[in-house]
Amino acid sequence: MLPGSGFNNLTAVALTTVATLASAAGAPLPAQSAFFLSRSENRNQVHYALSLDEACRPVGTRPVQVYWRMLERGPSEVEELLGVEQPVYGLEDSQWVEATADGWRVRVSLKAFPSRPIDITTARVDGKCQVQAWTKLGNSVSQLEHVFVKTSWPFSVDFVRLDGVGPDGQPVHELIRK
Repeated sequence: MLPGSGFNNLTAVALTTVATLASAAGAPLPAQSAFFLSRSENRNQVHYALSLDEACRPVGTRPVQVYWRMLERGPSEVEELLGVEQPVYGLEDSQWVEATADGWRVRVSLKAFPSRPIDITTARVDGKCQVQAWTKLGNSVSQLEHVFVKTSWPFSVDFVRLDGVGPDGQPVHELIRK
């Protein structure tokens, strides 16, 4: 992440306040993270979150939002992705939204892995919206929780590891090397 870009503390507080007021007025609720990406170089994370209304329906034609959680600065620091970061961490333009028997599904693809779609599902569970990401890990469709990118100096990637939970409830990992 390049220093001096995106949101600052005041902007993050203002966005949280606006989201809380909008939610109280029946507008979309704050986005819920479905999975996140981290890198070996620091603790900052890229989150992929779904904007929902009070009925757990995705809001808009592009309901998945991508943003940085700047954990190196503090737990509530967030920033937008920069334009130069979009090819690496951003999403392909299309987000396909459909109703399912249990709730809703939004299909997205990371620009870095366009051939591996990710389905982000939402359903009401115990009165709350539950958001989960699903993709093929190894030989089966599994819940995706985390993408880890091992970088090396100056701008290369050694490997990408996808972490999740398999259909049997056990942890599953897939290592991708280019």
